[in-house]
Amino acid sequence: MIGIVLAGGQSRRYGSPKAFAQYRGKCFYEYAIAALTPHCTEIVIVARPQDIDRFPSGLHVVTDLQEYAEKGPLAGILTGMHTIQSDWYAVLPCDVPFADDSIIRELQNYRTGHMSVAIEVDGKPHPLLSIWNEGTEPMIRASLETENRSVRPLIDNWVDGQALLDEKPSIFDNVNSPGQIEGR
Repeated sequence: MIGIVLAGGQSRRYGSPKAFAQYRGKCFYEYAIAALTPHCTEIVIVARPQDIDRFPSGLHVVTDLQEYAEKGPLAGILTGMHTIQSDWYAVLPCDVPFADDSIIRELQNYRTGHMSVAIEVDGKPHPLLSIWNEGTEPMIRASLETENRSVRPLIDNWVDGQALLDEKPSIFDNVNSPGQIEGR
């Protein structure tokens, strides 16, 4: 399985690239890598062009495929799939620093057909904490070509397994402002 770290967001609400925000002395992207590493043979980070040089040289960092540049997380997932061939891809956005390897392990238990996604405490899918089968690549490409950039509507058609992880709700905390992480 290949790990895809989504680190290409504009971070408008955060005010600076979230991938490099720090929590307890580590960058957010480092938490995503740590969560994926026990389960993935390789990890690719999909980032914005202006941030490529900010990552350490030993990491595999790419930018969106040119034809889908800046078209959101779905473009990042497609780019990761295009970069390294695999049967399965574990996807983790960089702005959920509380996610750990247990979420990937749990998602693997529910991996059956096209994809499996994590389910939030309130029962709504969190589409970016997910595992995708290589067979979804043409569907992602078709969605992007029709300007449908959202991952959430696609879940109803593709999700074959849903992992209910309500015993650890903080893993779903998406950090959108610097003050949000203080006091944790």
